[in-house]
Amino acid sequence: MDETYKRFLAKGRIDLEGLESRLNNIEHKLNSKGPLLLAGHAESKLKALYKACESLGTEALNLSKAMKAENQPMKRLMDAITINQKLQKDEIASLSARMEAINLATREPDNQITLGARLIRIKSREISLSHMFKATESRKDPAKARPIFTKLSPILSRVLKDCRDLITQANERSLYRIVITATISFAKVAQLEAWYRRTYPLETILDLHLKESDACLEKLEDRTETIRDLLTAALKLCDGLGNCPELQEQVQGMTRLYEGPRYETVTLEELQSVKTAMVSGRGGIATHSGHWYNCVNGHPFAIGECGMPMEQARCPECGAPIGGQNHTAVAGVSRAREME
Repeated sequence: MDETYKRFLAKGRIDLEGLESRLNNIEHKLNSKGPLLLAGHAESKLKALYKACESLGTEALNLSKAMKAENQPMKRLMDAITINQKLQKDEIASLSARMEAINLATREPDNQITLGARLIRIKSREISLSHMFKATESRKDPAKARPIFTKLSPILSRVLKDCRDLITQANERSLYRIVITATISFAKVAQLEAWYRRTYPLETILDLHLKESDACLEKLEDRTETIRDLLTAALKLCDGLGNCPELQEQVQGMTRLYEGPRYETVTLEELQSVKTAMVSGRGGIATHSGHWYNCVNGHPFAIGECGMPMEQARCPECGAPIGGQNHTAVAGVSRAREME
């Protein structure tokens, strides 16, 4: 039975390597086609690659489940004996004890395979979503690409949650390569989610029920700080491993992207310069016809014309609701009188 267990693990590792190889091949094909969605036959090939990515992710999830303890040969043998002989609870316990005594007990699952397969599922989604988003950005007419982007907010939120769960569980099991790679995926998908939220604010609201939206769409600033912390930890893990230059380079690249703007106190002179720049020129906001407001997180924005809110939008800094309707601001918005 020990040989059976070894063959069980060997098959799992072979299947995992096969999935990794196929995913790398799909990623290479997507990158070689570039970000543009082409018409006709080329577009159908591109959609076929997206479908292949989705199918591969499903296979990876199935592999992760198949390698868990309940699917090990010894566990299945014990279940078969229990069902066939209709054993009582004390008899089952006795059988388990005897099997443990002769080293035939169910083993702990191989976490490198189970968690590695989950990582492949996450990567498959990250790769296809990244390419879709690049394709949309490159189109002159975004409406042609819009049908692809339906119900994406729940998918993005699920991938982000899967990343966080995997990072935590891989850390607990000291599987640091998985931690590093999952952190990179988390940072990339978070960028996609933020872009989608800014570009399709109405679709984001419609995709998620209001209650679910509050739970899933955390403040952009909070998430950014979380990702910075995770990237810092991942970089330390790279230093500890010492033999992962490619991963280290990717972490460093994502860290540079997330350094971004940091907020510092603005002096009165700087504030006056901002106000002067915003109201001057032909397209400026005249002080008698426009007003400044702050979102719930204190980020300023301006409303021209009558200066009163007539439509809703999202704060480009943090994604909080801004604006309003019928001259009434949404909850949390306040006048930024220091800007007027």
